[in-house]
Amino acid sequence: MKNTKTIGRALRDIRKIKGMTQNDIVTTNLTRSSIAKIETDKVNPSYGTITTFANQLGVSLEEVLYYQNNYMIPEKEKIIYEFRNLRLSSYDNPIIILIEKIDLYLEKYKDIQIIELKAVLEASQIFTLTDNVELARKKVDFIWERLEKQDEWFYFDVLLLSNIIYVFDSEIIVDVGMKIMKEIEKFSYNVQSKRLKMSIALNLGLFLKIADKMDLAIEFIEMGIELAKQNEDLVVEYLAYYRKSEFLLYKGHFKEAEKLYNKSVQFYEFIGNQIMLKDIKNDWLNYNKKLKLG
Repeated sequence: MKNTKTIGRALRDIRKIKGMTQNDIVTTNLTRSSIAKIETDKVNPSYGTITTFANQLGVSLEEVLYYQNNYMIPEKEKIIYEFRNLRLSSYDNPIIILIEKIDLYLEKYKDIQIIELKAVLEASQIFTLTDNVELARKKVDFIWERLEKQDEWFYFDVLLLSNIIYVFDSEIIVDVGMKIMKEIEKFSYNVQSKRLKMSIALNLGLFLKIADKMDLAIEFIEMGIELAKQNEDLVVEYLAYYRKSEFLLYKGHFKEAEKLYNKSVQFYEFIGNQIMLKDIKNDWLNYNKKLKLG
């Protein structure tokens, strides 16, 4: 495999592939001299400068990075990508499979981000299998201990927080969730920001239900439905419909709840997603029991 290019060399190569001269991409904030220095690795460009350069070339930052890595996704980025898309995984036990990949990665690299990602996955496993919030919280407490000391959060921090909302007490969970939503606005350049909002909205709805605050949960469930539609993510959209069916059950609208629940079941049966199918069927039975409906 070829060596990875520097960001400057990658930008230069893309410019030449597109048949553009350095003068073609000059802007007020990107001078001809700056372009020459970037392309010859004489300066280390800032994020903003790289983004401007890419925009002038008519490509996204993601495309530049992909080209820079010889059309290969770095191993770490693959792990993060799989983490973001767990619900779309075709594996029978996607969390277990991903933890195994992380363990292999951590044998080679001591990477604090991936260590934290593993803790989030392990906490999710505990919560899914036991519904024990306290036990899951213990796995990820060290992440929040780091984050609460920071004046602001970066994209990866927000990605982690969106999956560990249960570390917060039910009294402040909505305030924290809205703060996370606000932080995401800083990363509107990232194509994943809408997906992250969607994940946070549904996680807030879920944990408010667990905290017996279902009347507050519906706002975030509806938000999750809308964001899933915007993202054209049917898997998550139908999960959100299922969450809404729980709310309808809670409010005593039994026929509407049953109809929406069946709609979700039929969708997951149609696409053959046995994991999601099993999850919502178990959740439905458990929530009926909790409400003493059967």
